[in-house]
Amino acid sequence: MMSNYFWRAHTSHGYVSLLDEAIPSFKEIHFIKGGSRTLRENVMNLLLNKQVQQRAHFTRYVHPVDGKTIEGISDQHRLLVMSEDPLHPIKDKVSSFDLNECLSSVSSEKINEMIEEMSQIEAGVHQSFRKGKEIHEIKEEYYLKGMDFAKADKAAEDVIALMFDGYHTNSVGNSLSDKRFFGGATAFGAVNFIHSITQPLANRIIIKGRSGSGKSTLMRKIVKHGKSLGLHVRSFPCGLDPDSLDMVVLPELGYAILDGTAPHVINPTRKGDHVIDMFERCMDPEVEKTYENELEDLSSEYIKKMKSGTEGLKLMNKLESQLDEYCQRHINEGAFTQFVNEVNEKISHN
Repeated sequence: MMSNYFWRAHTSHGYVSLLDEAIPSFKEIHFIKGGSRTLRENVMNLLLNKQVQQRAHFTRYVHPVDGKTIEGISDQHRLLVMSEDPLHPIKDKVSSFDLNECLSSVSSEKINEMIEEMSQIEAGVHQSFRKGKEIHEIKEEYYLKGMDFAKADKAAEDVIALMFDGYHTNSVGNSLSDKRFFGGATAFGAVNFIHSITQPLANRIIIKGRSGSGKSTLMRKIVKHGKSLGLHVRSFPCGLDPDSLDMVVLPELGYAILDGTAPHVINPTRKGDHVIDMFERCMDPEVEKTYENELEDLSSEYIKKMKSGTEGLKLMNKLESQLDEYCQRHINEGAFTQFVNEVNEKISHN
């Protein structure tokens, strides 16, 4: 079963890519640039078909605007083949292949106009999400008035005891750490791959709770403890606020701990699922009654900003589709087939 992830996200911090941080962990890296989103995906799918017989497992990375187009593939830490988004060119590319060589009679001016329009819309998307985050932070301040931090610390101790029960190691300092997004905001709303990512794991701790109830702080403590034991720790930043964590996976322990609240509501559905409700354990429930009107108003404003950002992503997706159609009309099929064969030969011989 192939896993899907996001490398990139449109967030309240603007455009965020985890690629630069991840690149040094791969032995071999190639970038596919030029063409369009769909043409680059076609290359990825054809490479997968050619390579899958030789590899046991591939990971796929999806485009952050539509949440489904394949824009990259990797074979563990051996190989990464990634599309280059024309809005955000990759710096210091080691190896790249240009799909524009397979196009004939195209107007670079027309293509650049569409890319510039997408860039302007993208800025508006980020502004909406930034305003949404500011509203979320105000909401957190109300909830923090009812927070018992001693109880939150005790909840973290209980979770650590559960997850790391009986595990000891002398491999201090040898921890493998990486980051990916399990989902994000797209033109079709929030998309996540939590279930498929956690499917191989025996246990999931699902954290429930309101804004400011300590979910992300708890996960940071799990990351710190896992690293201190030399474990492989995979962190998943929040797709809206990358400074916050939404999930941590410890493959060697068969555990995931994740935020199971909106926009990625996860409820216990299988053996090995445990629920920790930080609101029930750590907060005075009266806080919601005391500030009921304020919290409702903030929630309403937050939803408006998220919808505004989503509308912008829809416009970006529409322009991406127009660019796809334009490039498809000008593709040289023979040159494209040769292009794929050359890329495949290159990655097969290394």
